[in-house]
Amino acid sequence: MRITSSKSVMRVCRKSAASLAASTLILITSIATGQESMVDRVLVIINEDVITQSEFDYRYDTIVSEMQAANQPIPPELTKQLLDTMVSDRLQVQEAERRGITISDEQLQQALGRFAAQQNLSVEQLTFSVEQSGQPFDLFAATVRDSMTISRFSEYYARTRVVVPDYEIDGFLVAQGLDQDDIEYEVAQILIKGGDDKREVAGQVRDEIARGTSFQEAVLTYSEALDAQNGGVIGWRKPDQLPSVFVDALKDLQVGDVSEVVQSPNGFHILKLMNLKGDRQEIVQSNVRHILISAESRVARAQAKKRALELRDRIVSGGEDFDALARIYSDDSASAALGGSLGWVSPGQMVANFEEAYKALGIGQISEPIETQFGVHVLQVEDRRTKNVTEQIKRARADSILRRQRADREFGQWVRELMEGAYIKHVAKPA
Repeated sequence: MRITSSKSVMRVCRKSAASLAASTLILITSIATGQESMVDRVLVIINEDVITQSEFDYRYDTIVSEMQAANQPIPPELTKQLLDTMVSDRLQVQEAERRGITISDEQLQQALGRFAAQQNLSVEQLTFSVEQSGQPFDLFAATVRDSMTISRFSEYYARTRVVVPDYEIDGFLVAQGLDQDDIEYEVAQILIKGGDDKREVAGQVRDEIARGTSFQEAVLTYSEALDAQNGGVIGWRKPDQLPSVFVDALKDLQVGDVSEVVQSPNGFHILKLMNLKGDRQEIVQSNVRHILISAESRVARAQAKKRALELRDRIVSGGEDFDALARIYSDDSASAALGGSLGWVSPGQMVANFEEAYKALGIGQISEPIETQFGVHVLQVEDRRTKNVTEQIKRARADSILRRQRADREFGQWVRELMEGAYIKHVAKPA
């Protein structure tokens, strides 16, 4: 006799939205159209909510259909395991909603649309198929919504309650062989030997290069390194073959760029990135400042837009200072204290309308009023730079993996603690 383990029953009970929907389609094709109508009676009370017989029957029939399609025997403990899972799921949905984690009607429709498309159906055809089977489509959709909510709730736990220390990330990167950078730099240098008394000299050399003196000419004129007669070229080096001050100076340079002055025990160096090998991931950051006129209602937004236009005109036509106006008029108190400065902004950091607006601006240009959910903004981009984010991306990926692993281990215990503090009363056994 084949025995189905308790863990396997739980895995079947805990369906994701997509898997549950797929099982429902199997059920659609296998259940006779003469199915008896569902009987609504309360099985369990969970705080202010209930689980009914019809909800239980829907989930039970779906799971049984899937197990039959896979030629698996129906375990005798399925009824209890499923009811326990439904109680846990309902409690998680309640806690998620209490914390403001909800799935909007639009998000639900998008999920249903994606699932229907995967089955080569329209949402209308999916609705018709579900209802033809005798299953109410609103119950099907509610189950999908709950599964999406629980998934978001689990993500919330991983994001807010799990902390991965740096040493674990370091260990993960070493274990995965990701701690070594595959970048190689071809570097040239100018070396001004000496202590702090030579700092000003090195700065003057860097200024000459900025004004147009070629790096090679500056090498021949000023460098005291042994490689000066070779144009200052050090050659190809990996990061671990260079002083850390060199790596820090080179990591954000583009090929052909010249670094600022860096100091080492040998003196002061000016570096040029001649060439680059390897996969370096970069983003373009913008140094942005804004003035925000907050507004919630439609009328308030119209007034805010008028005020923002007036402030823009005072800057563009009247020659008034952006910094001063931001300090006086911006409703973003944190940035207002800094003259409207948001600092270096990376892609994806701001809301879509705001990001589209600042990306379209030239350096120093003042935007037209831009509306977001926070109100109306006037923007200015003060500068742009290319930022090497290879290391940050590797660490972020490692953090995400480790956070998810720890959350998977700890989330179940947190749910059990929630259940211990909840009002749960079993009123009747499933029919």
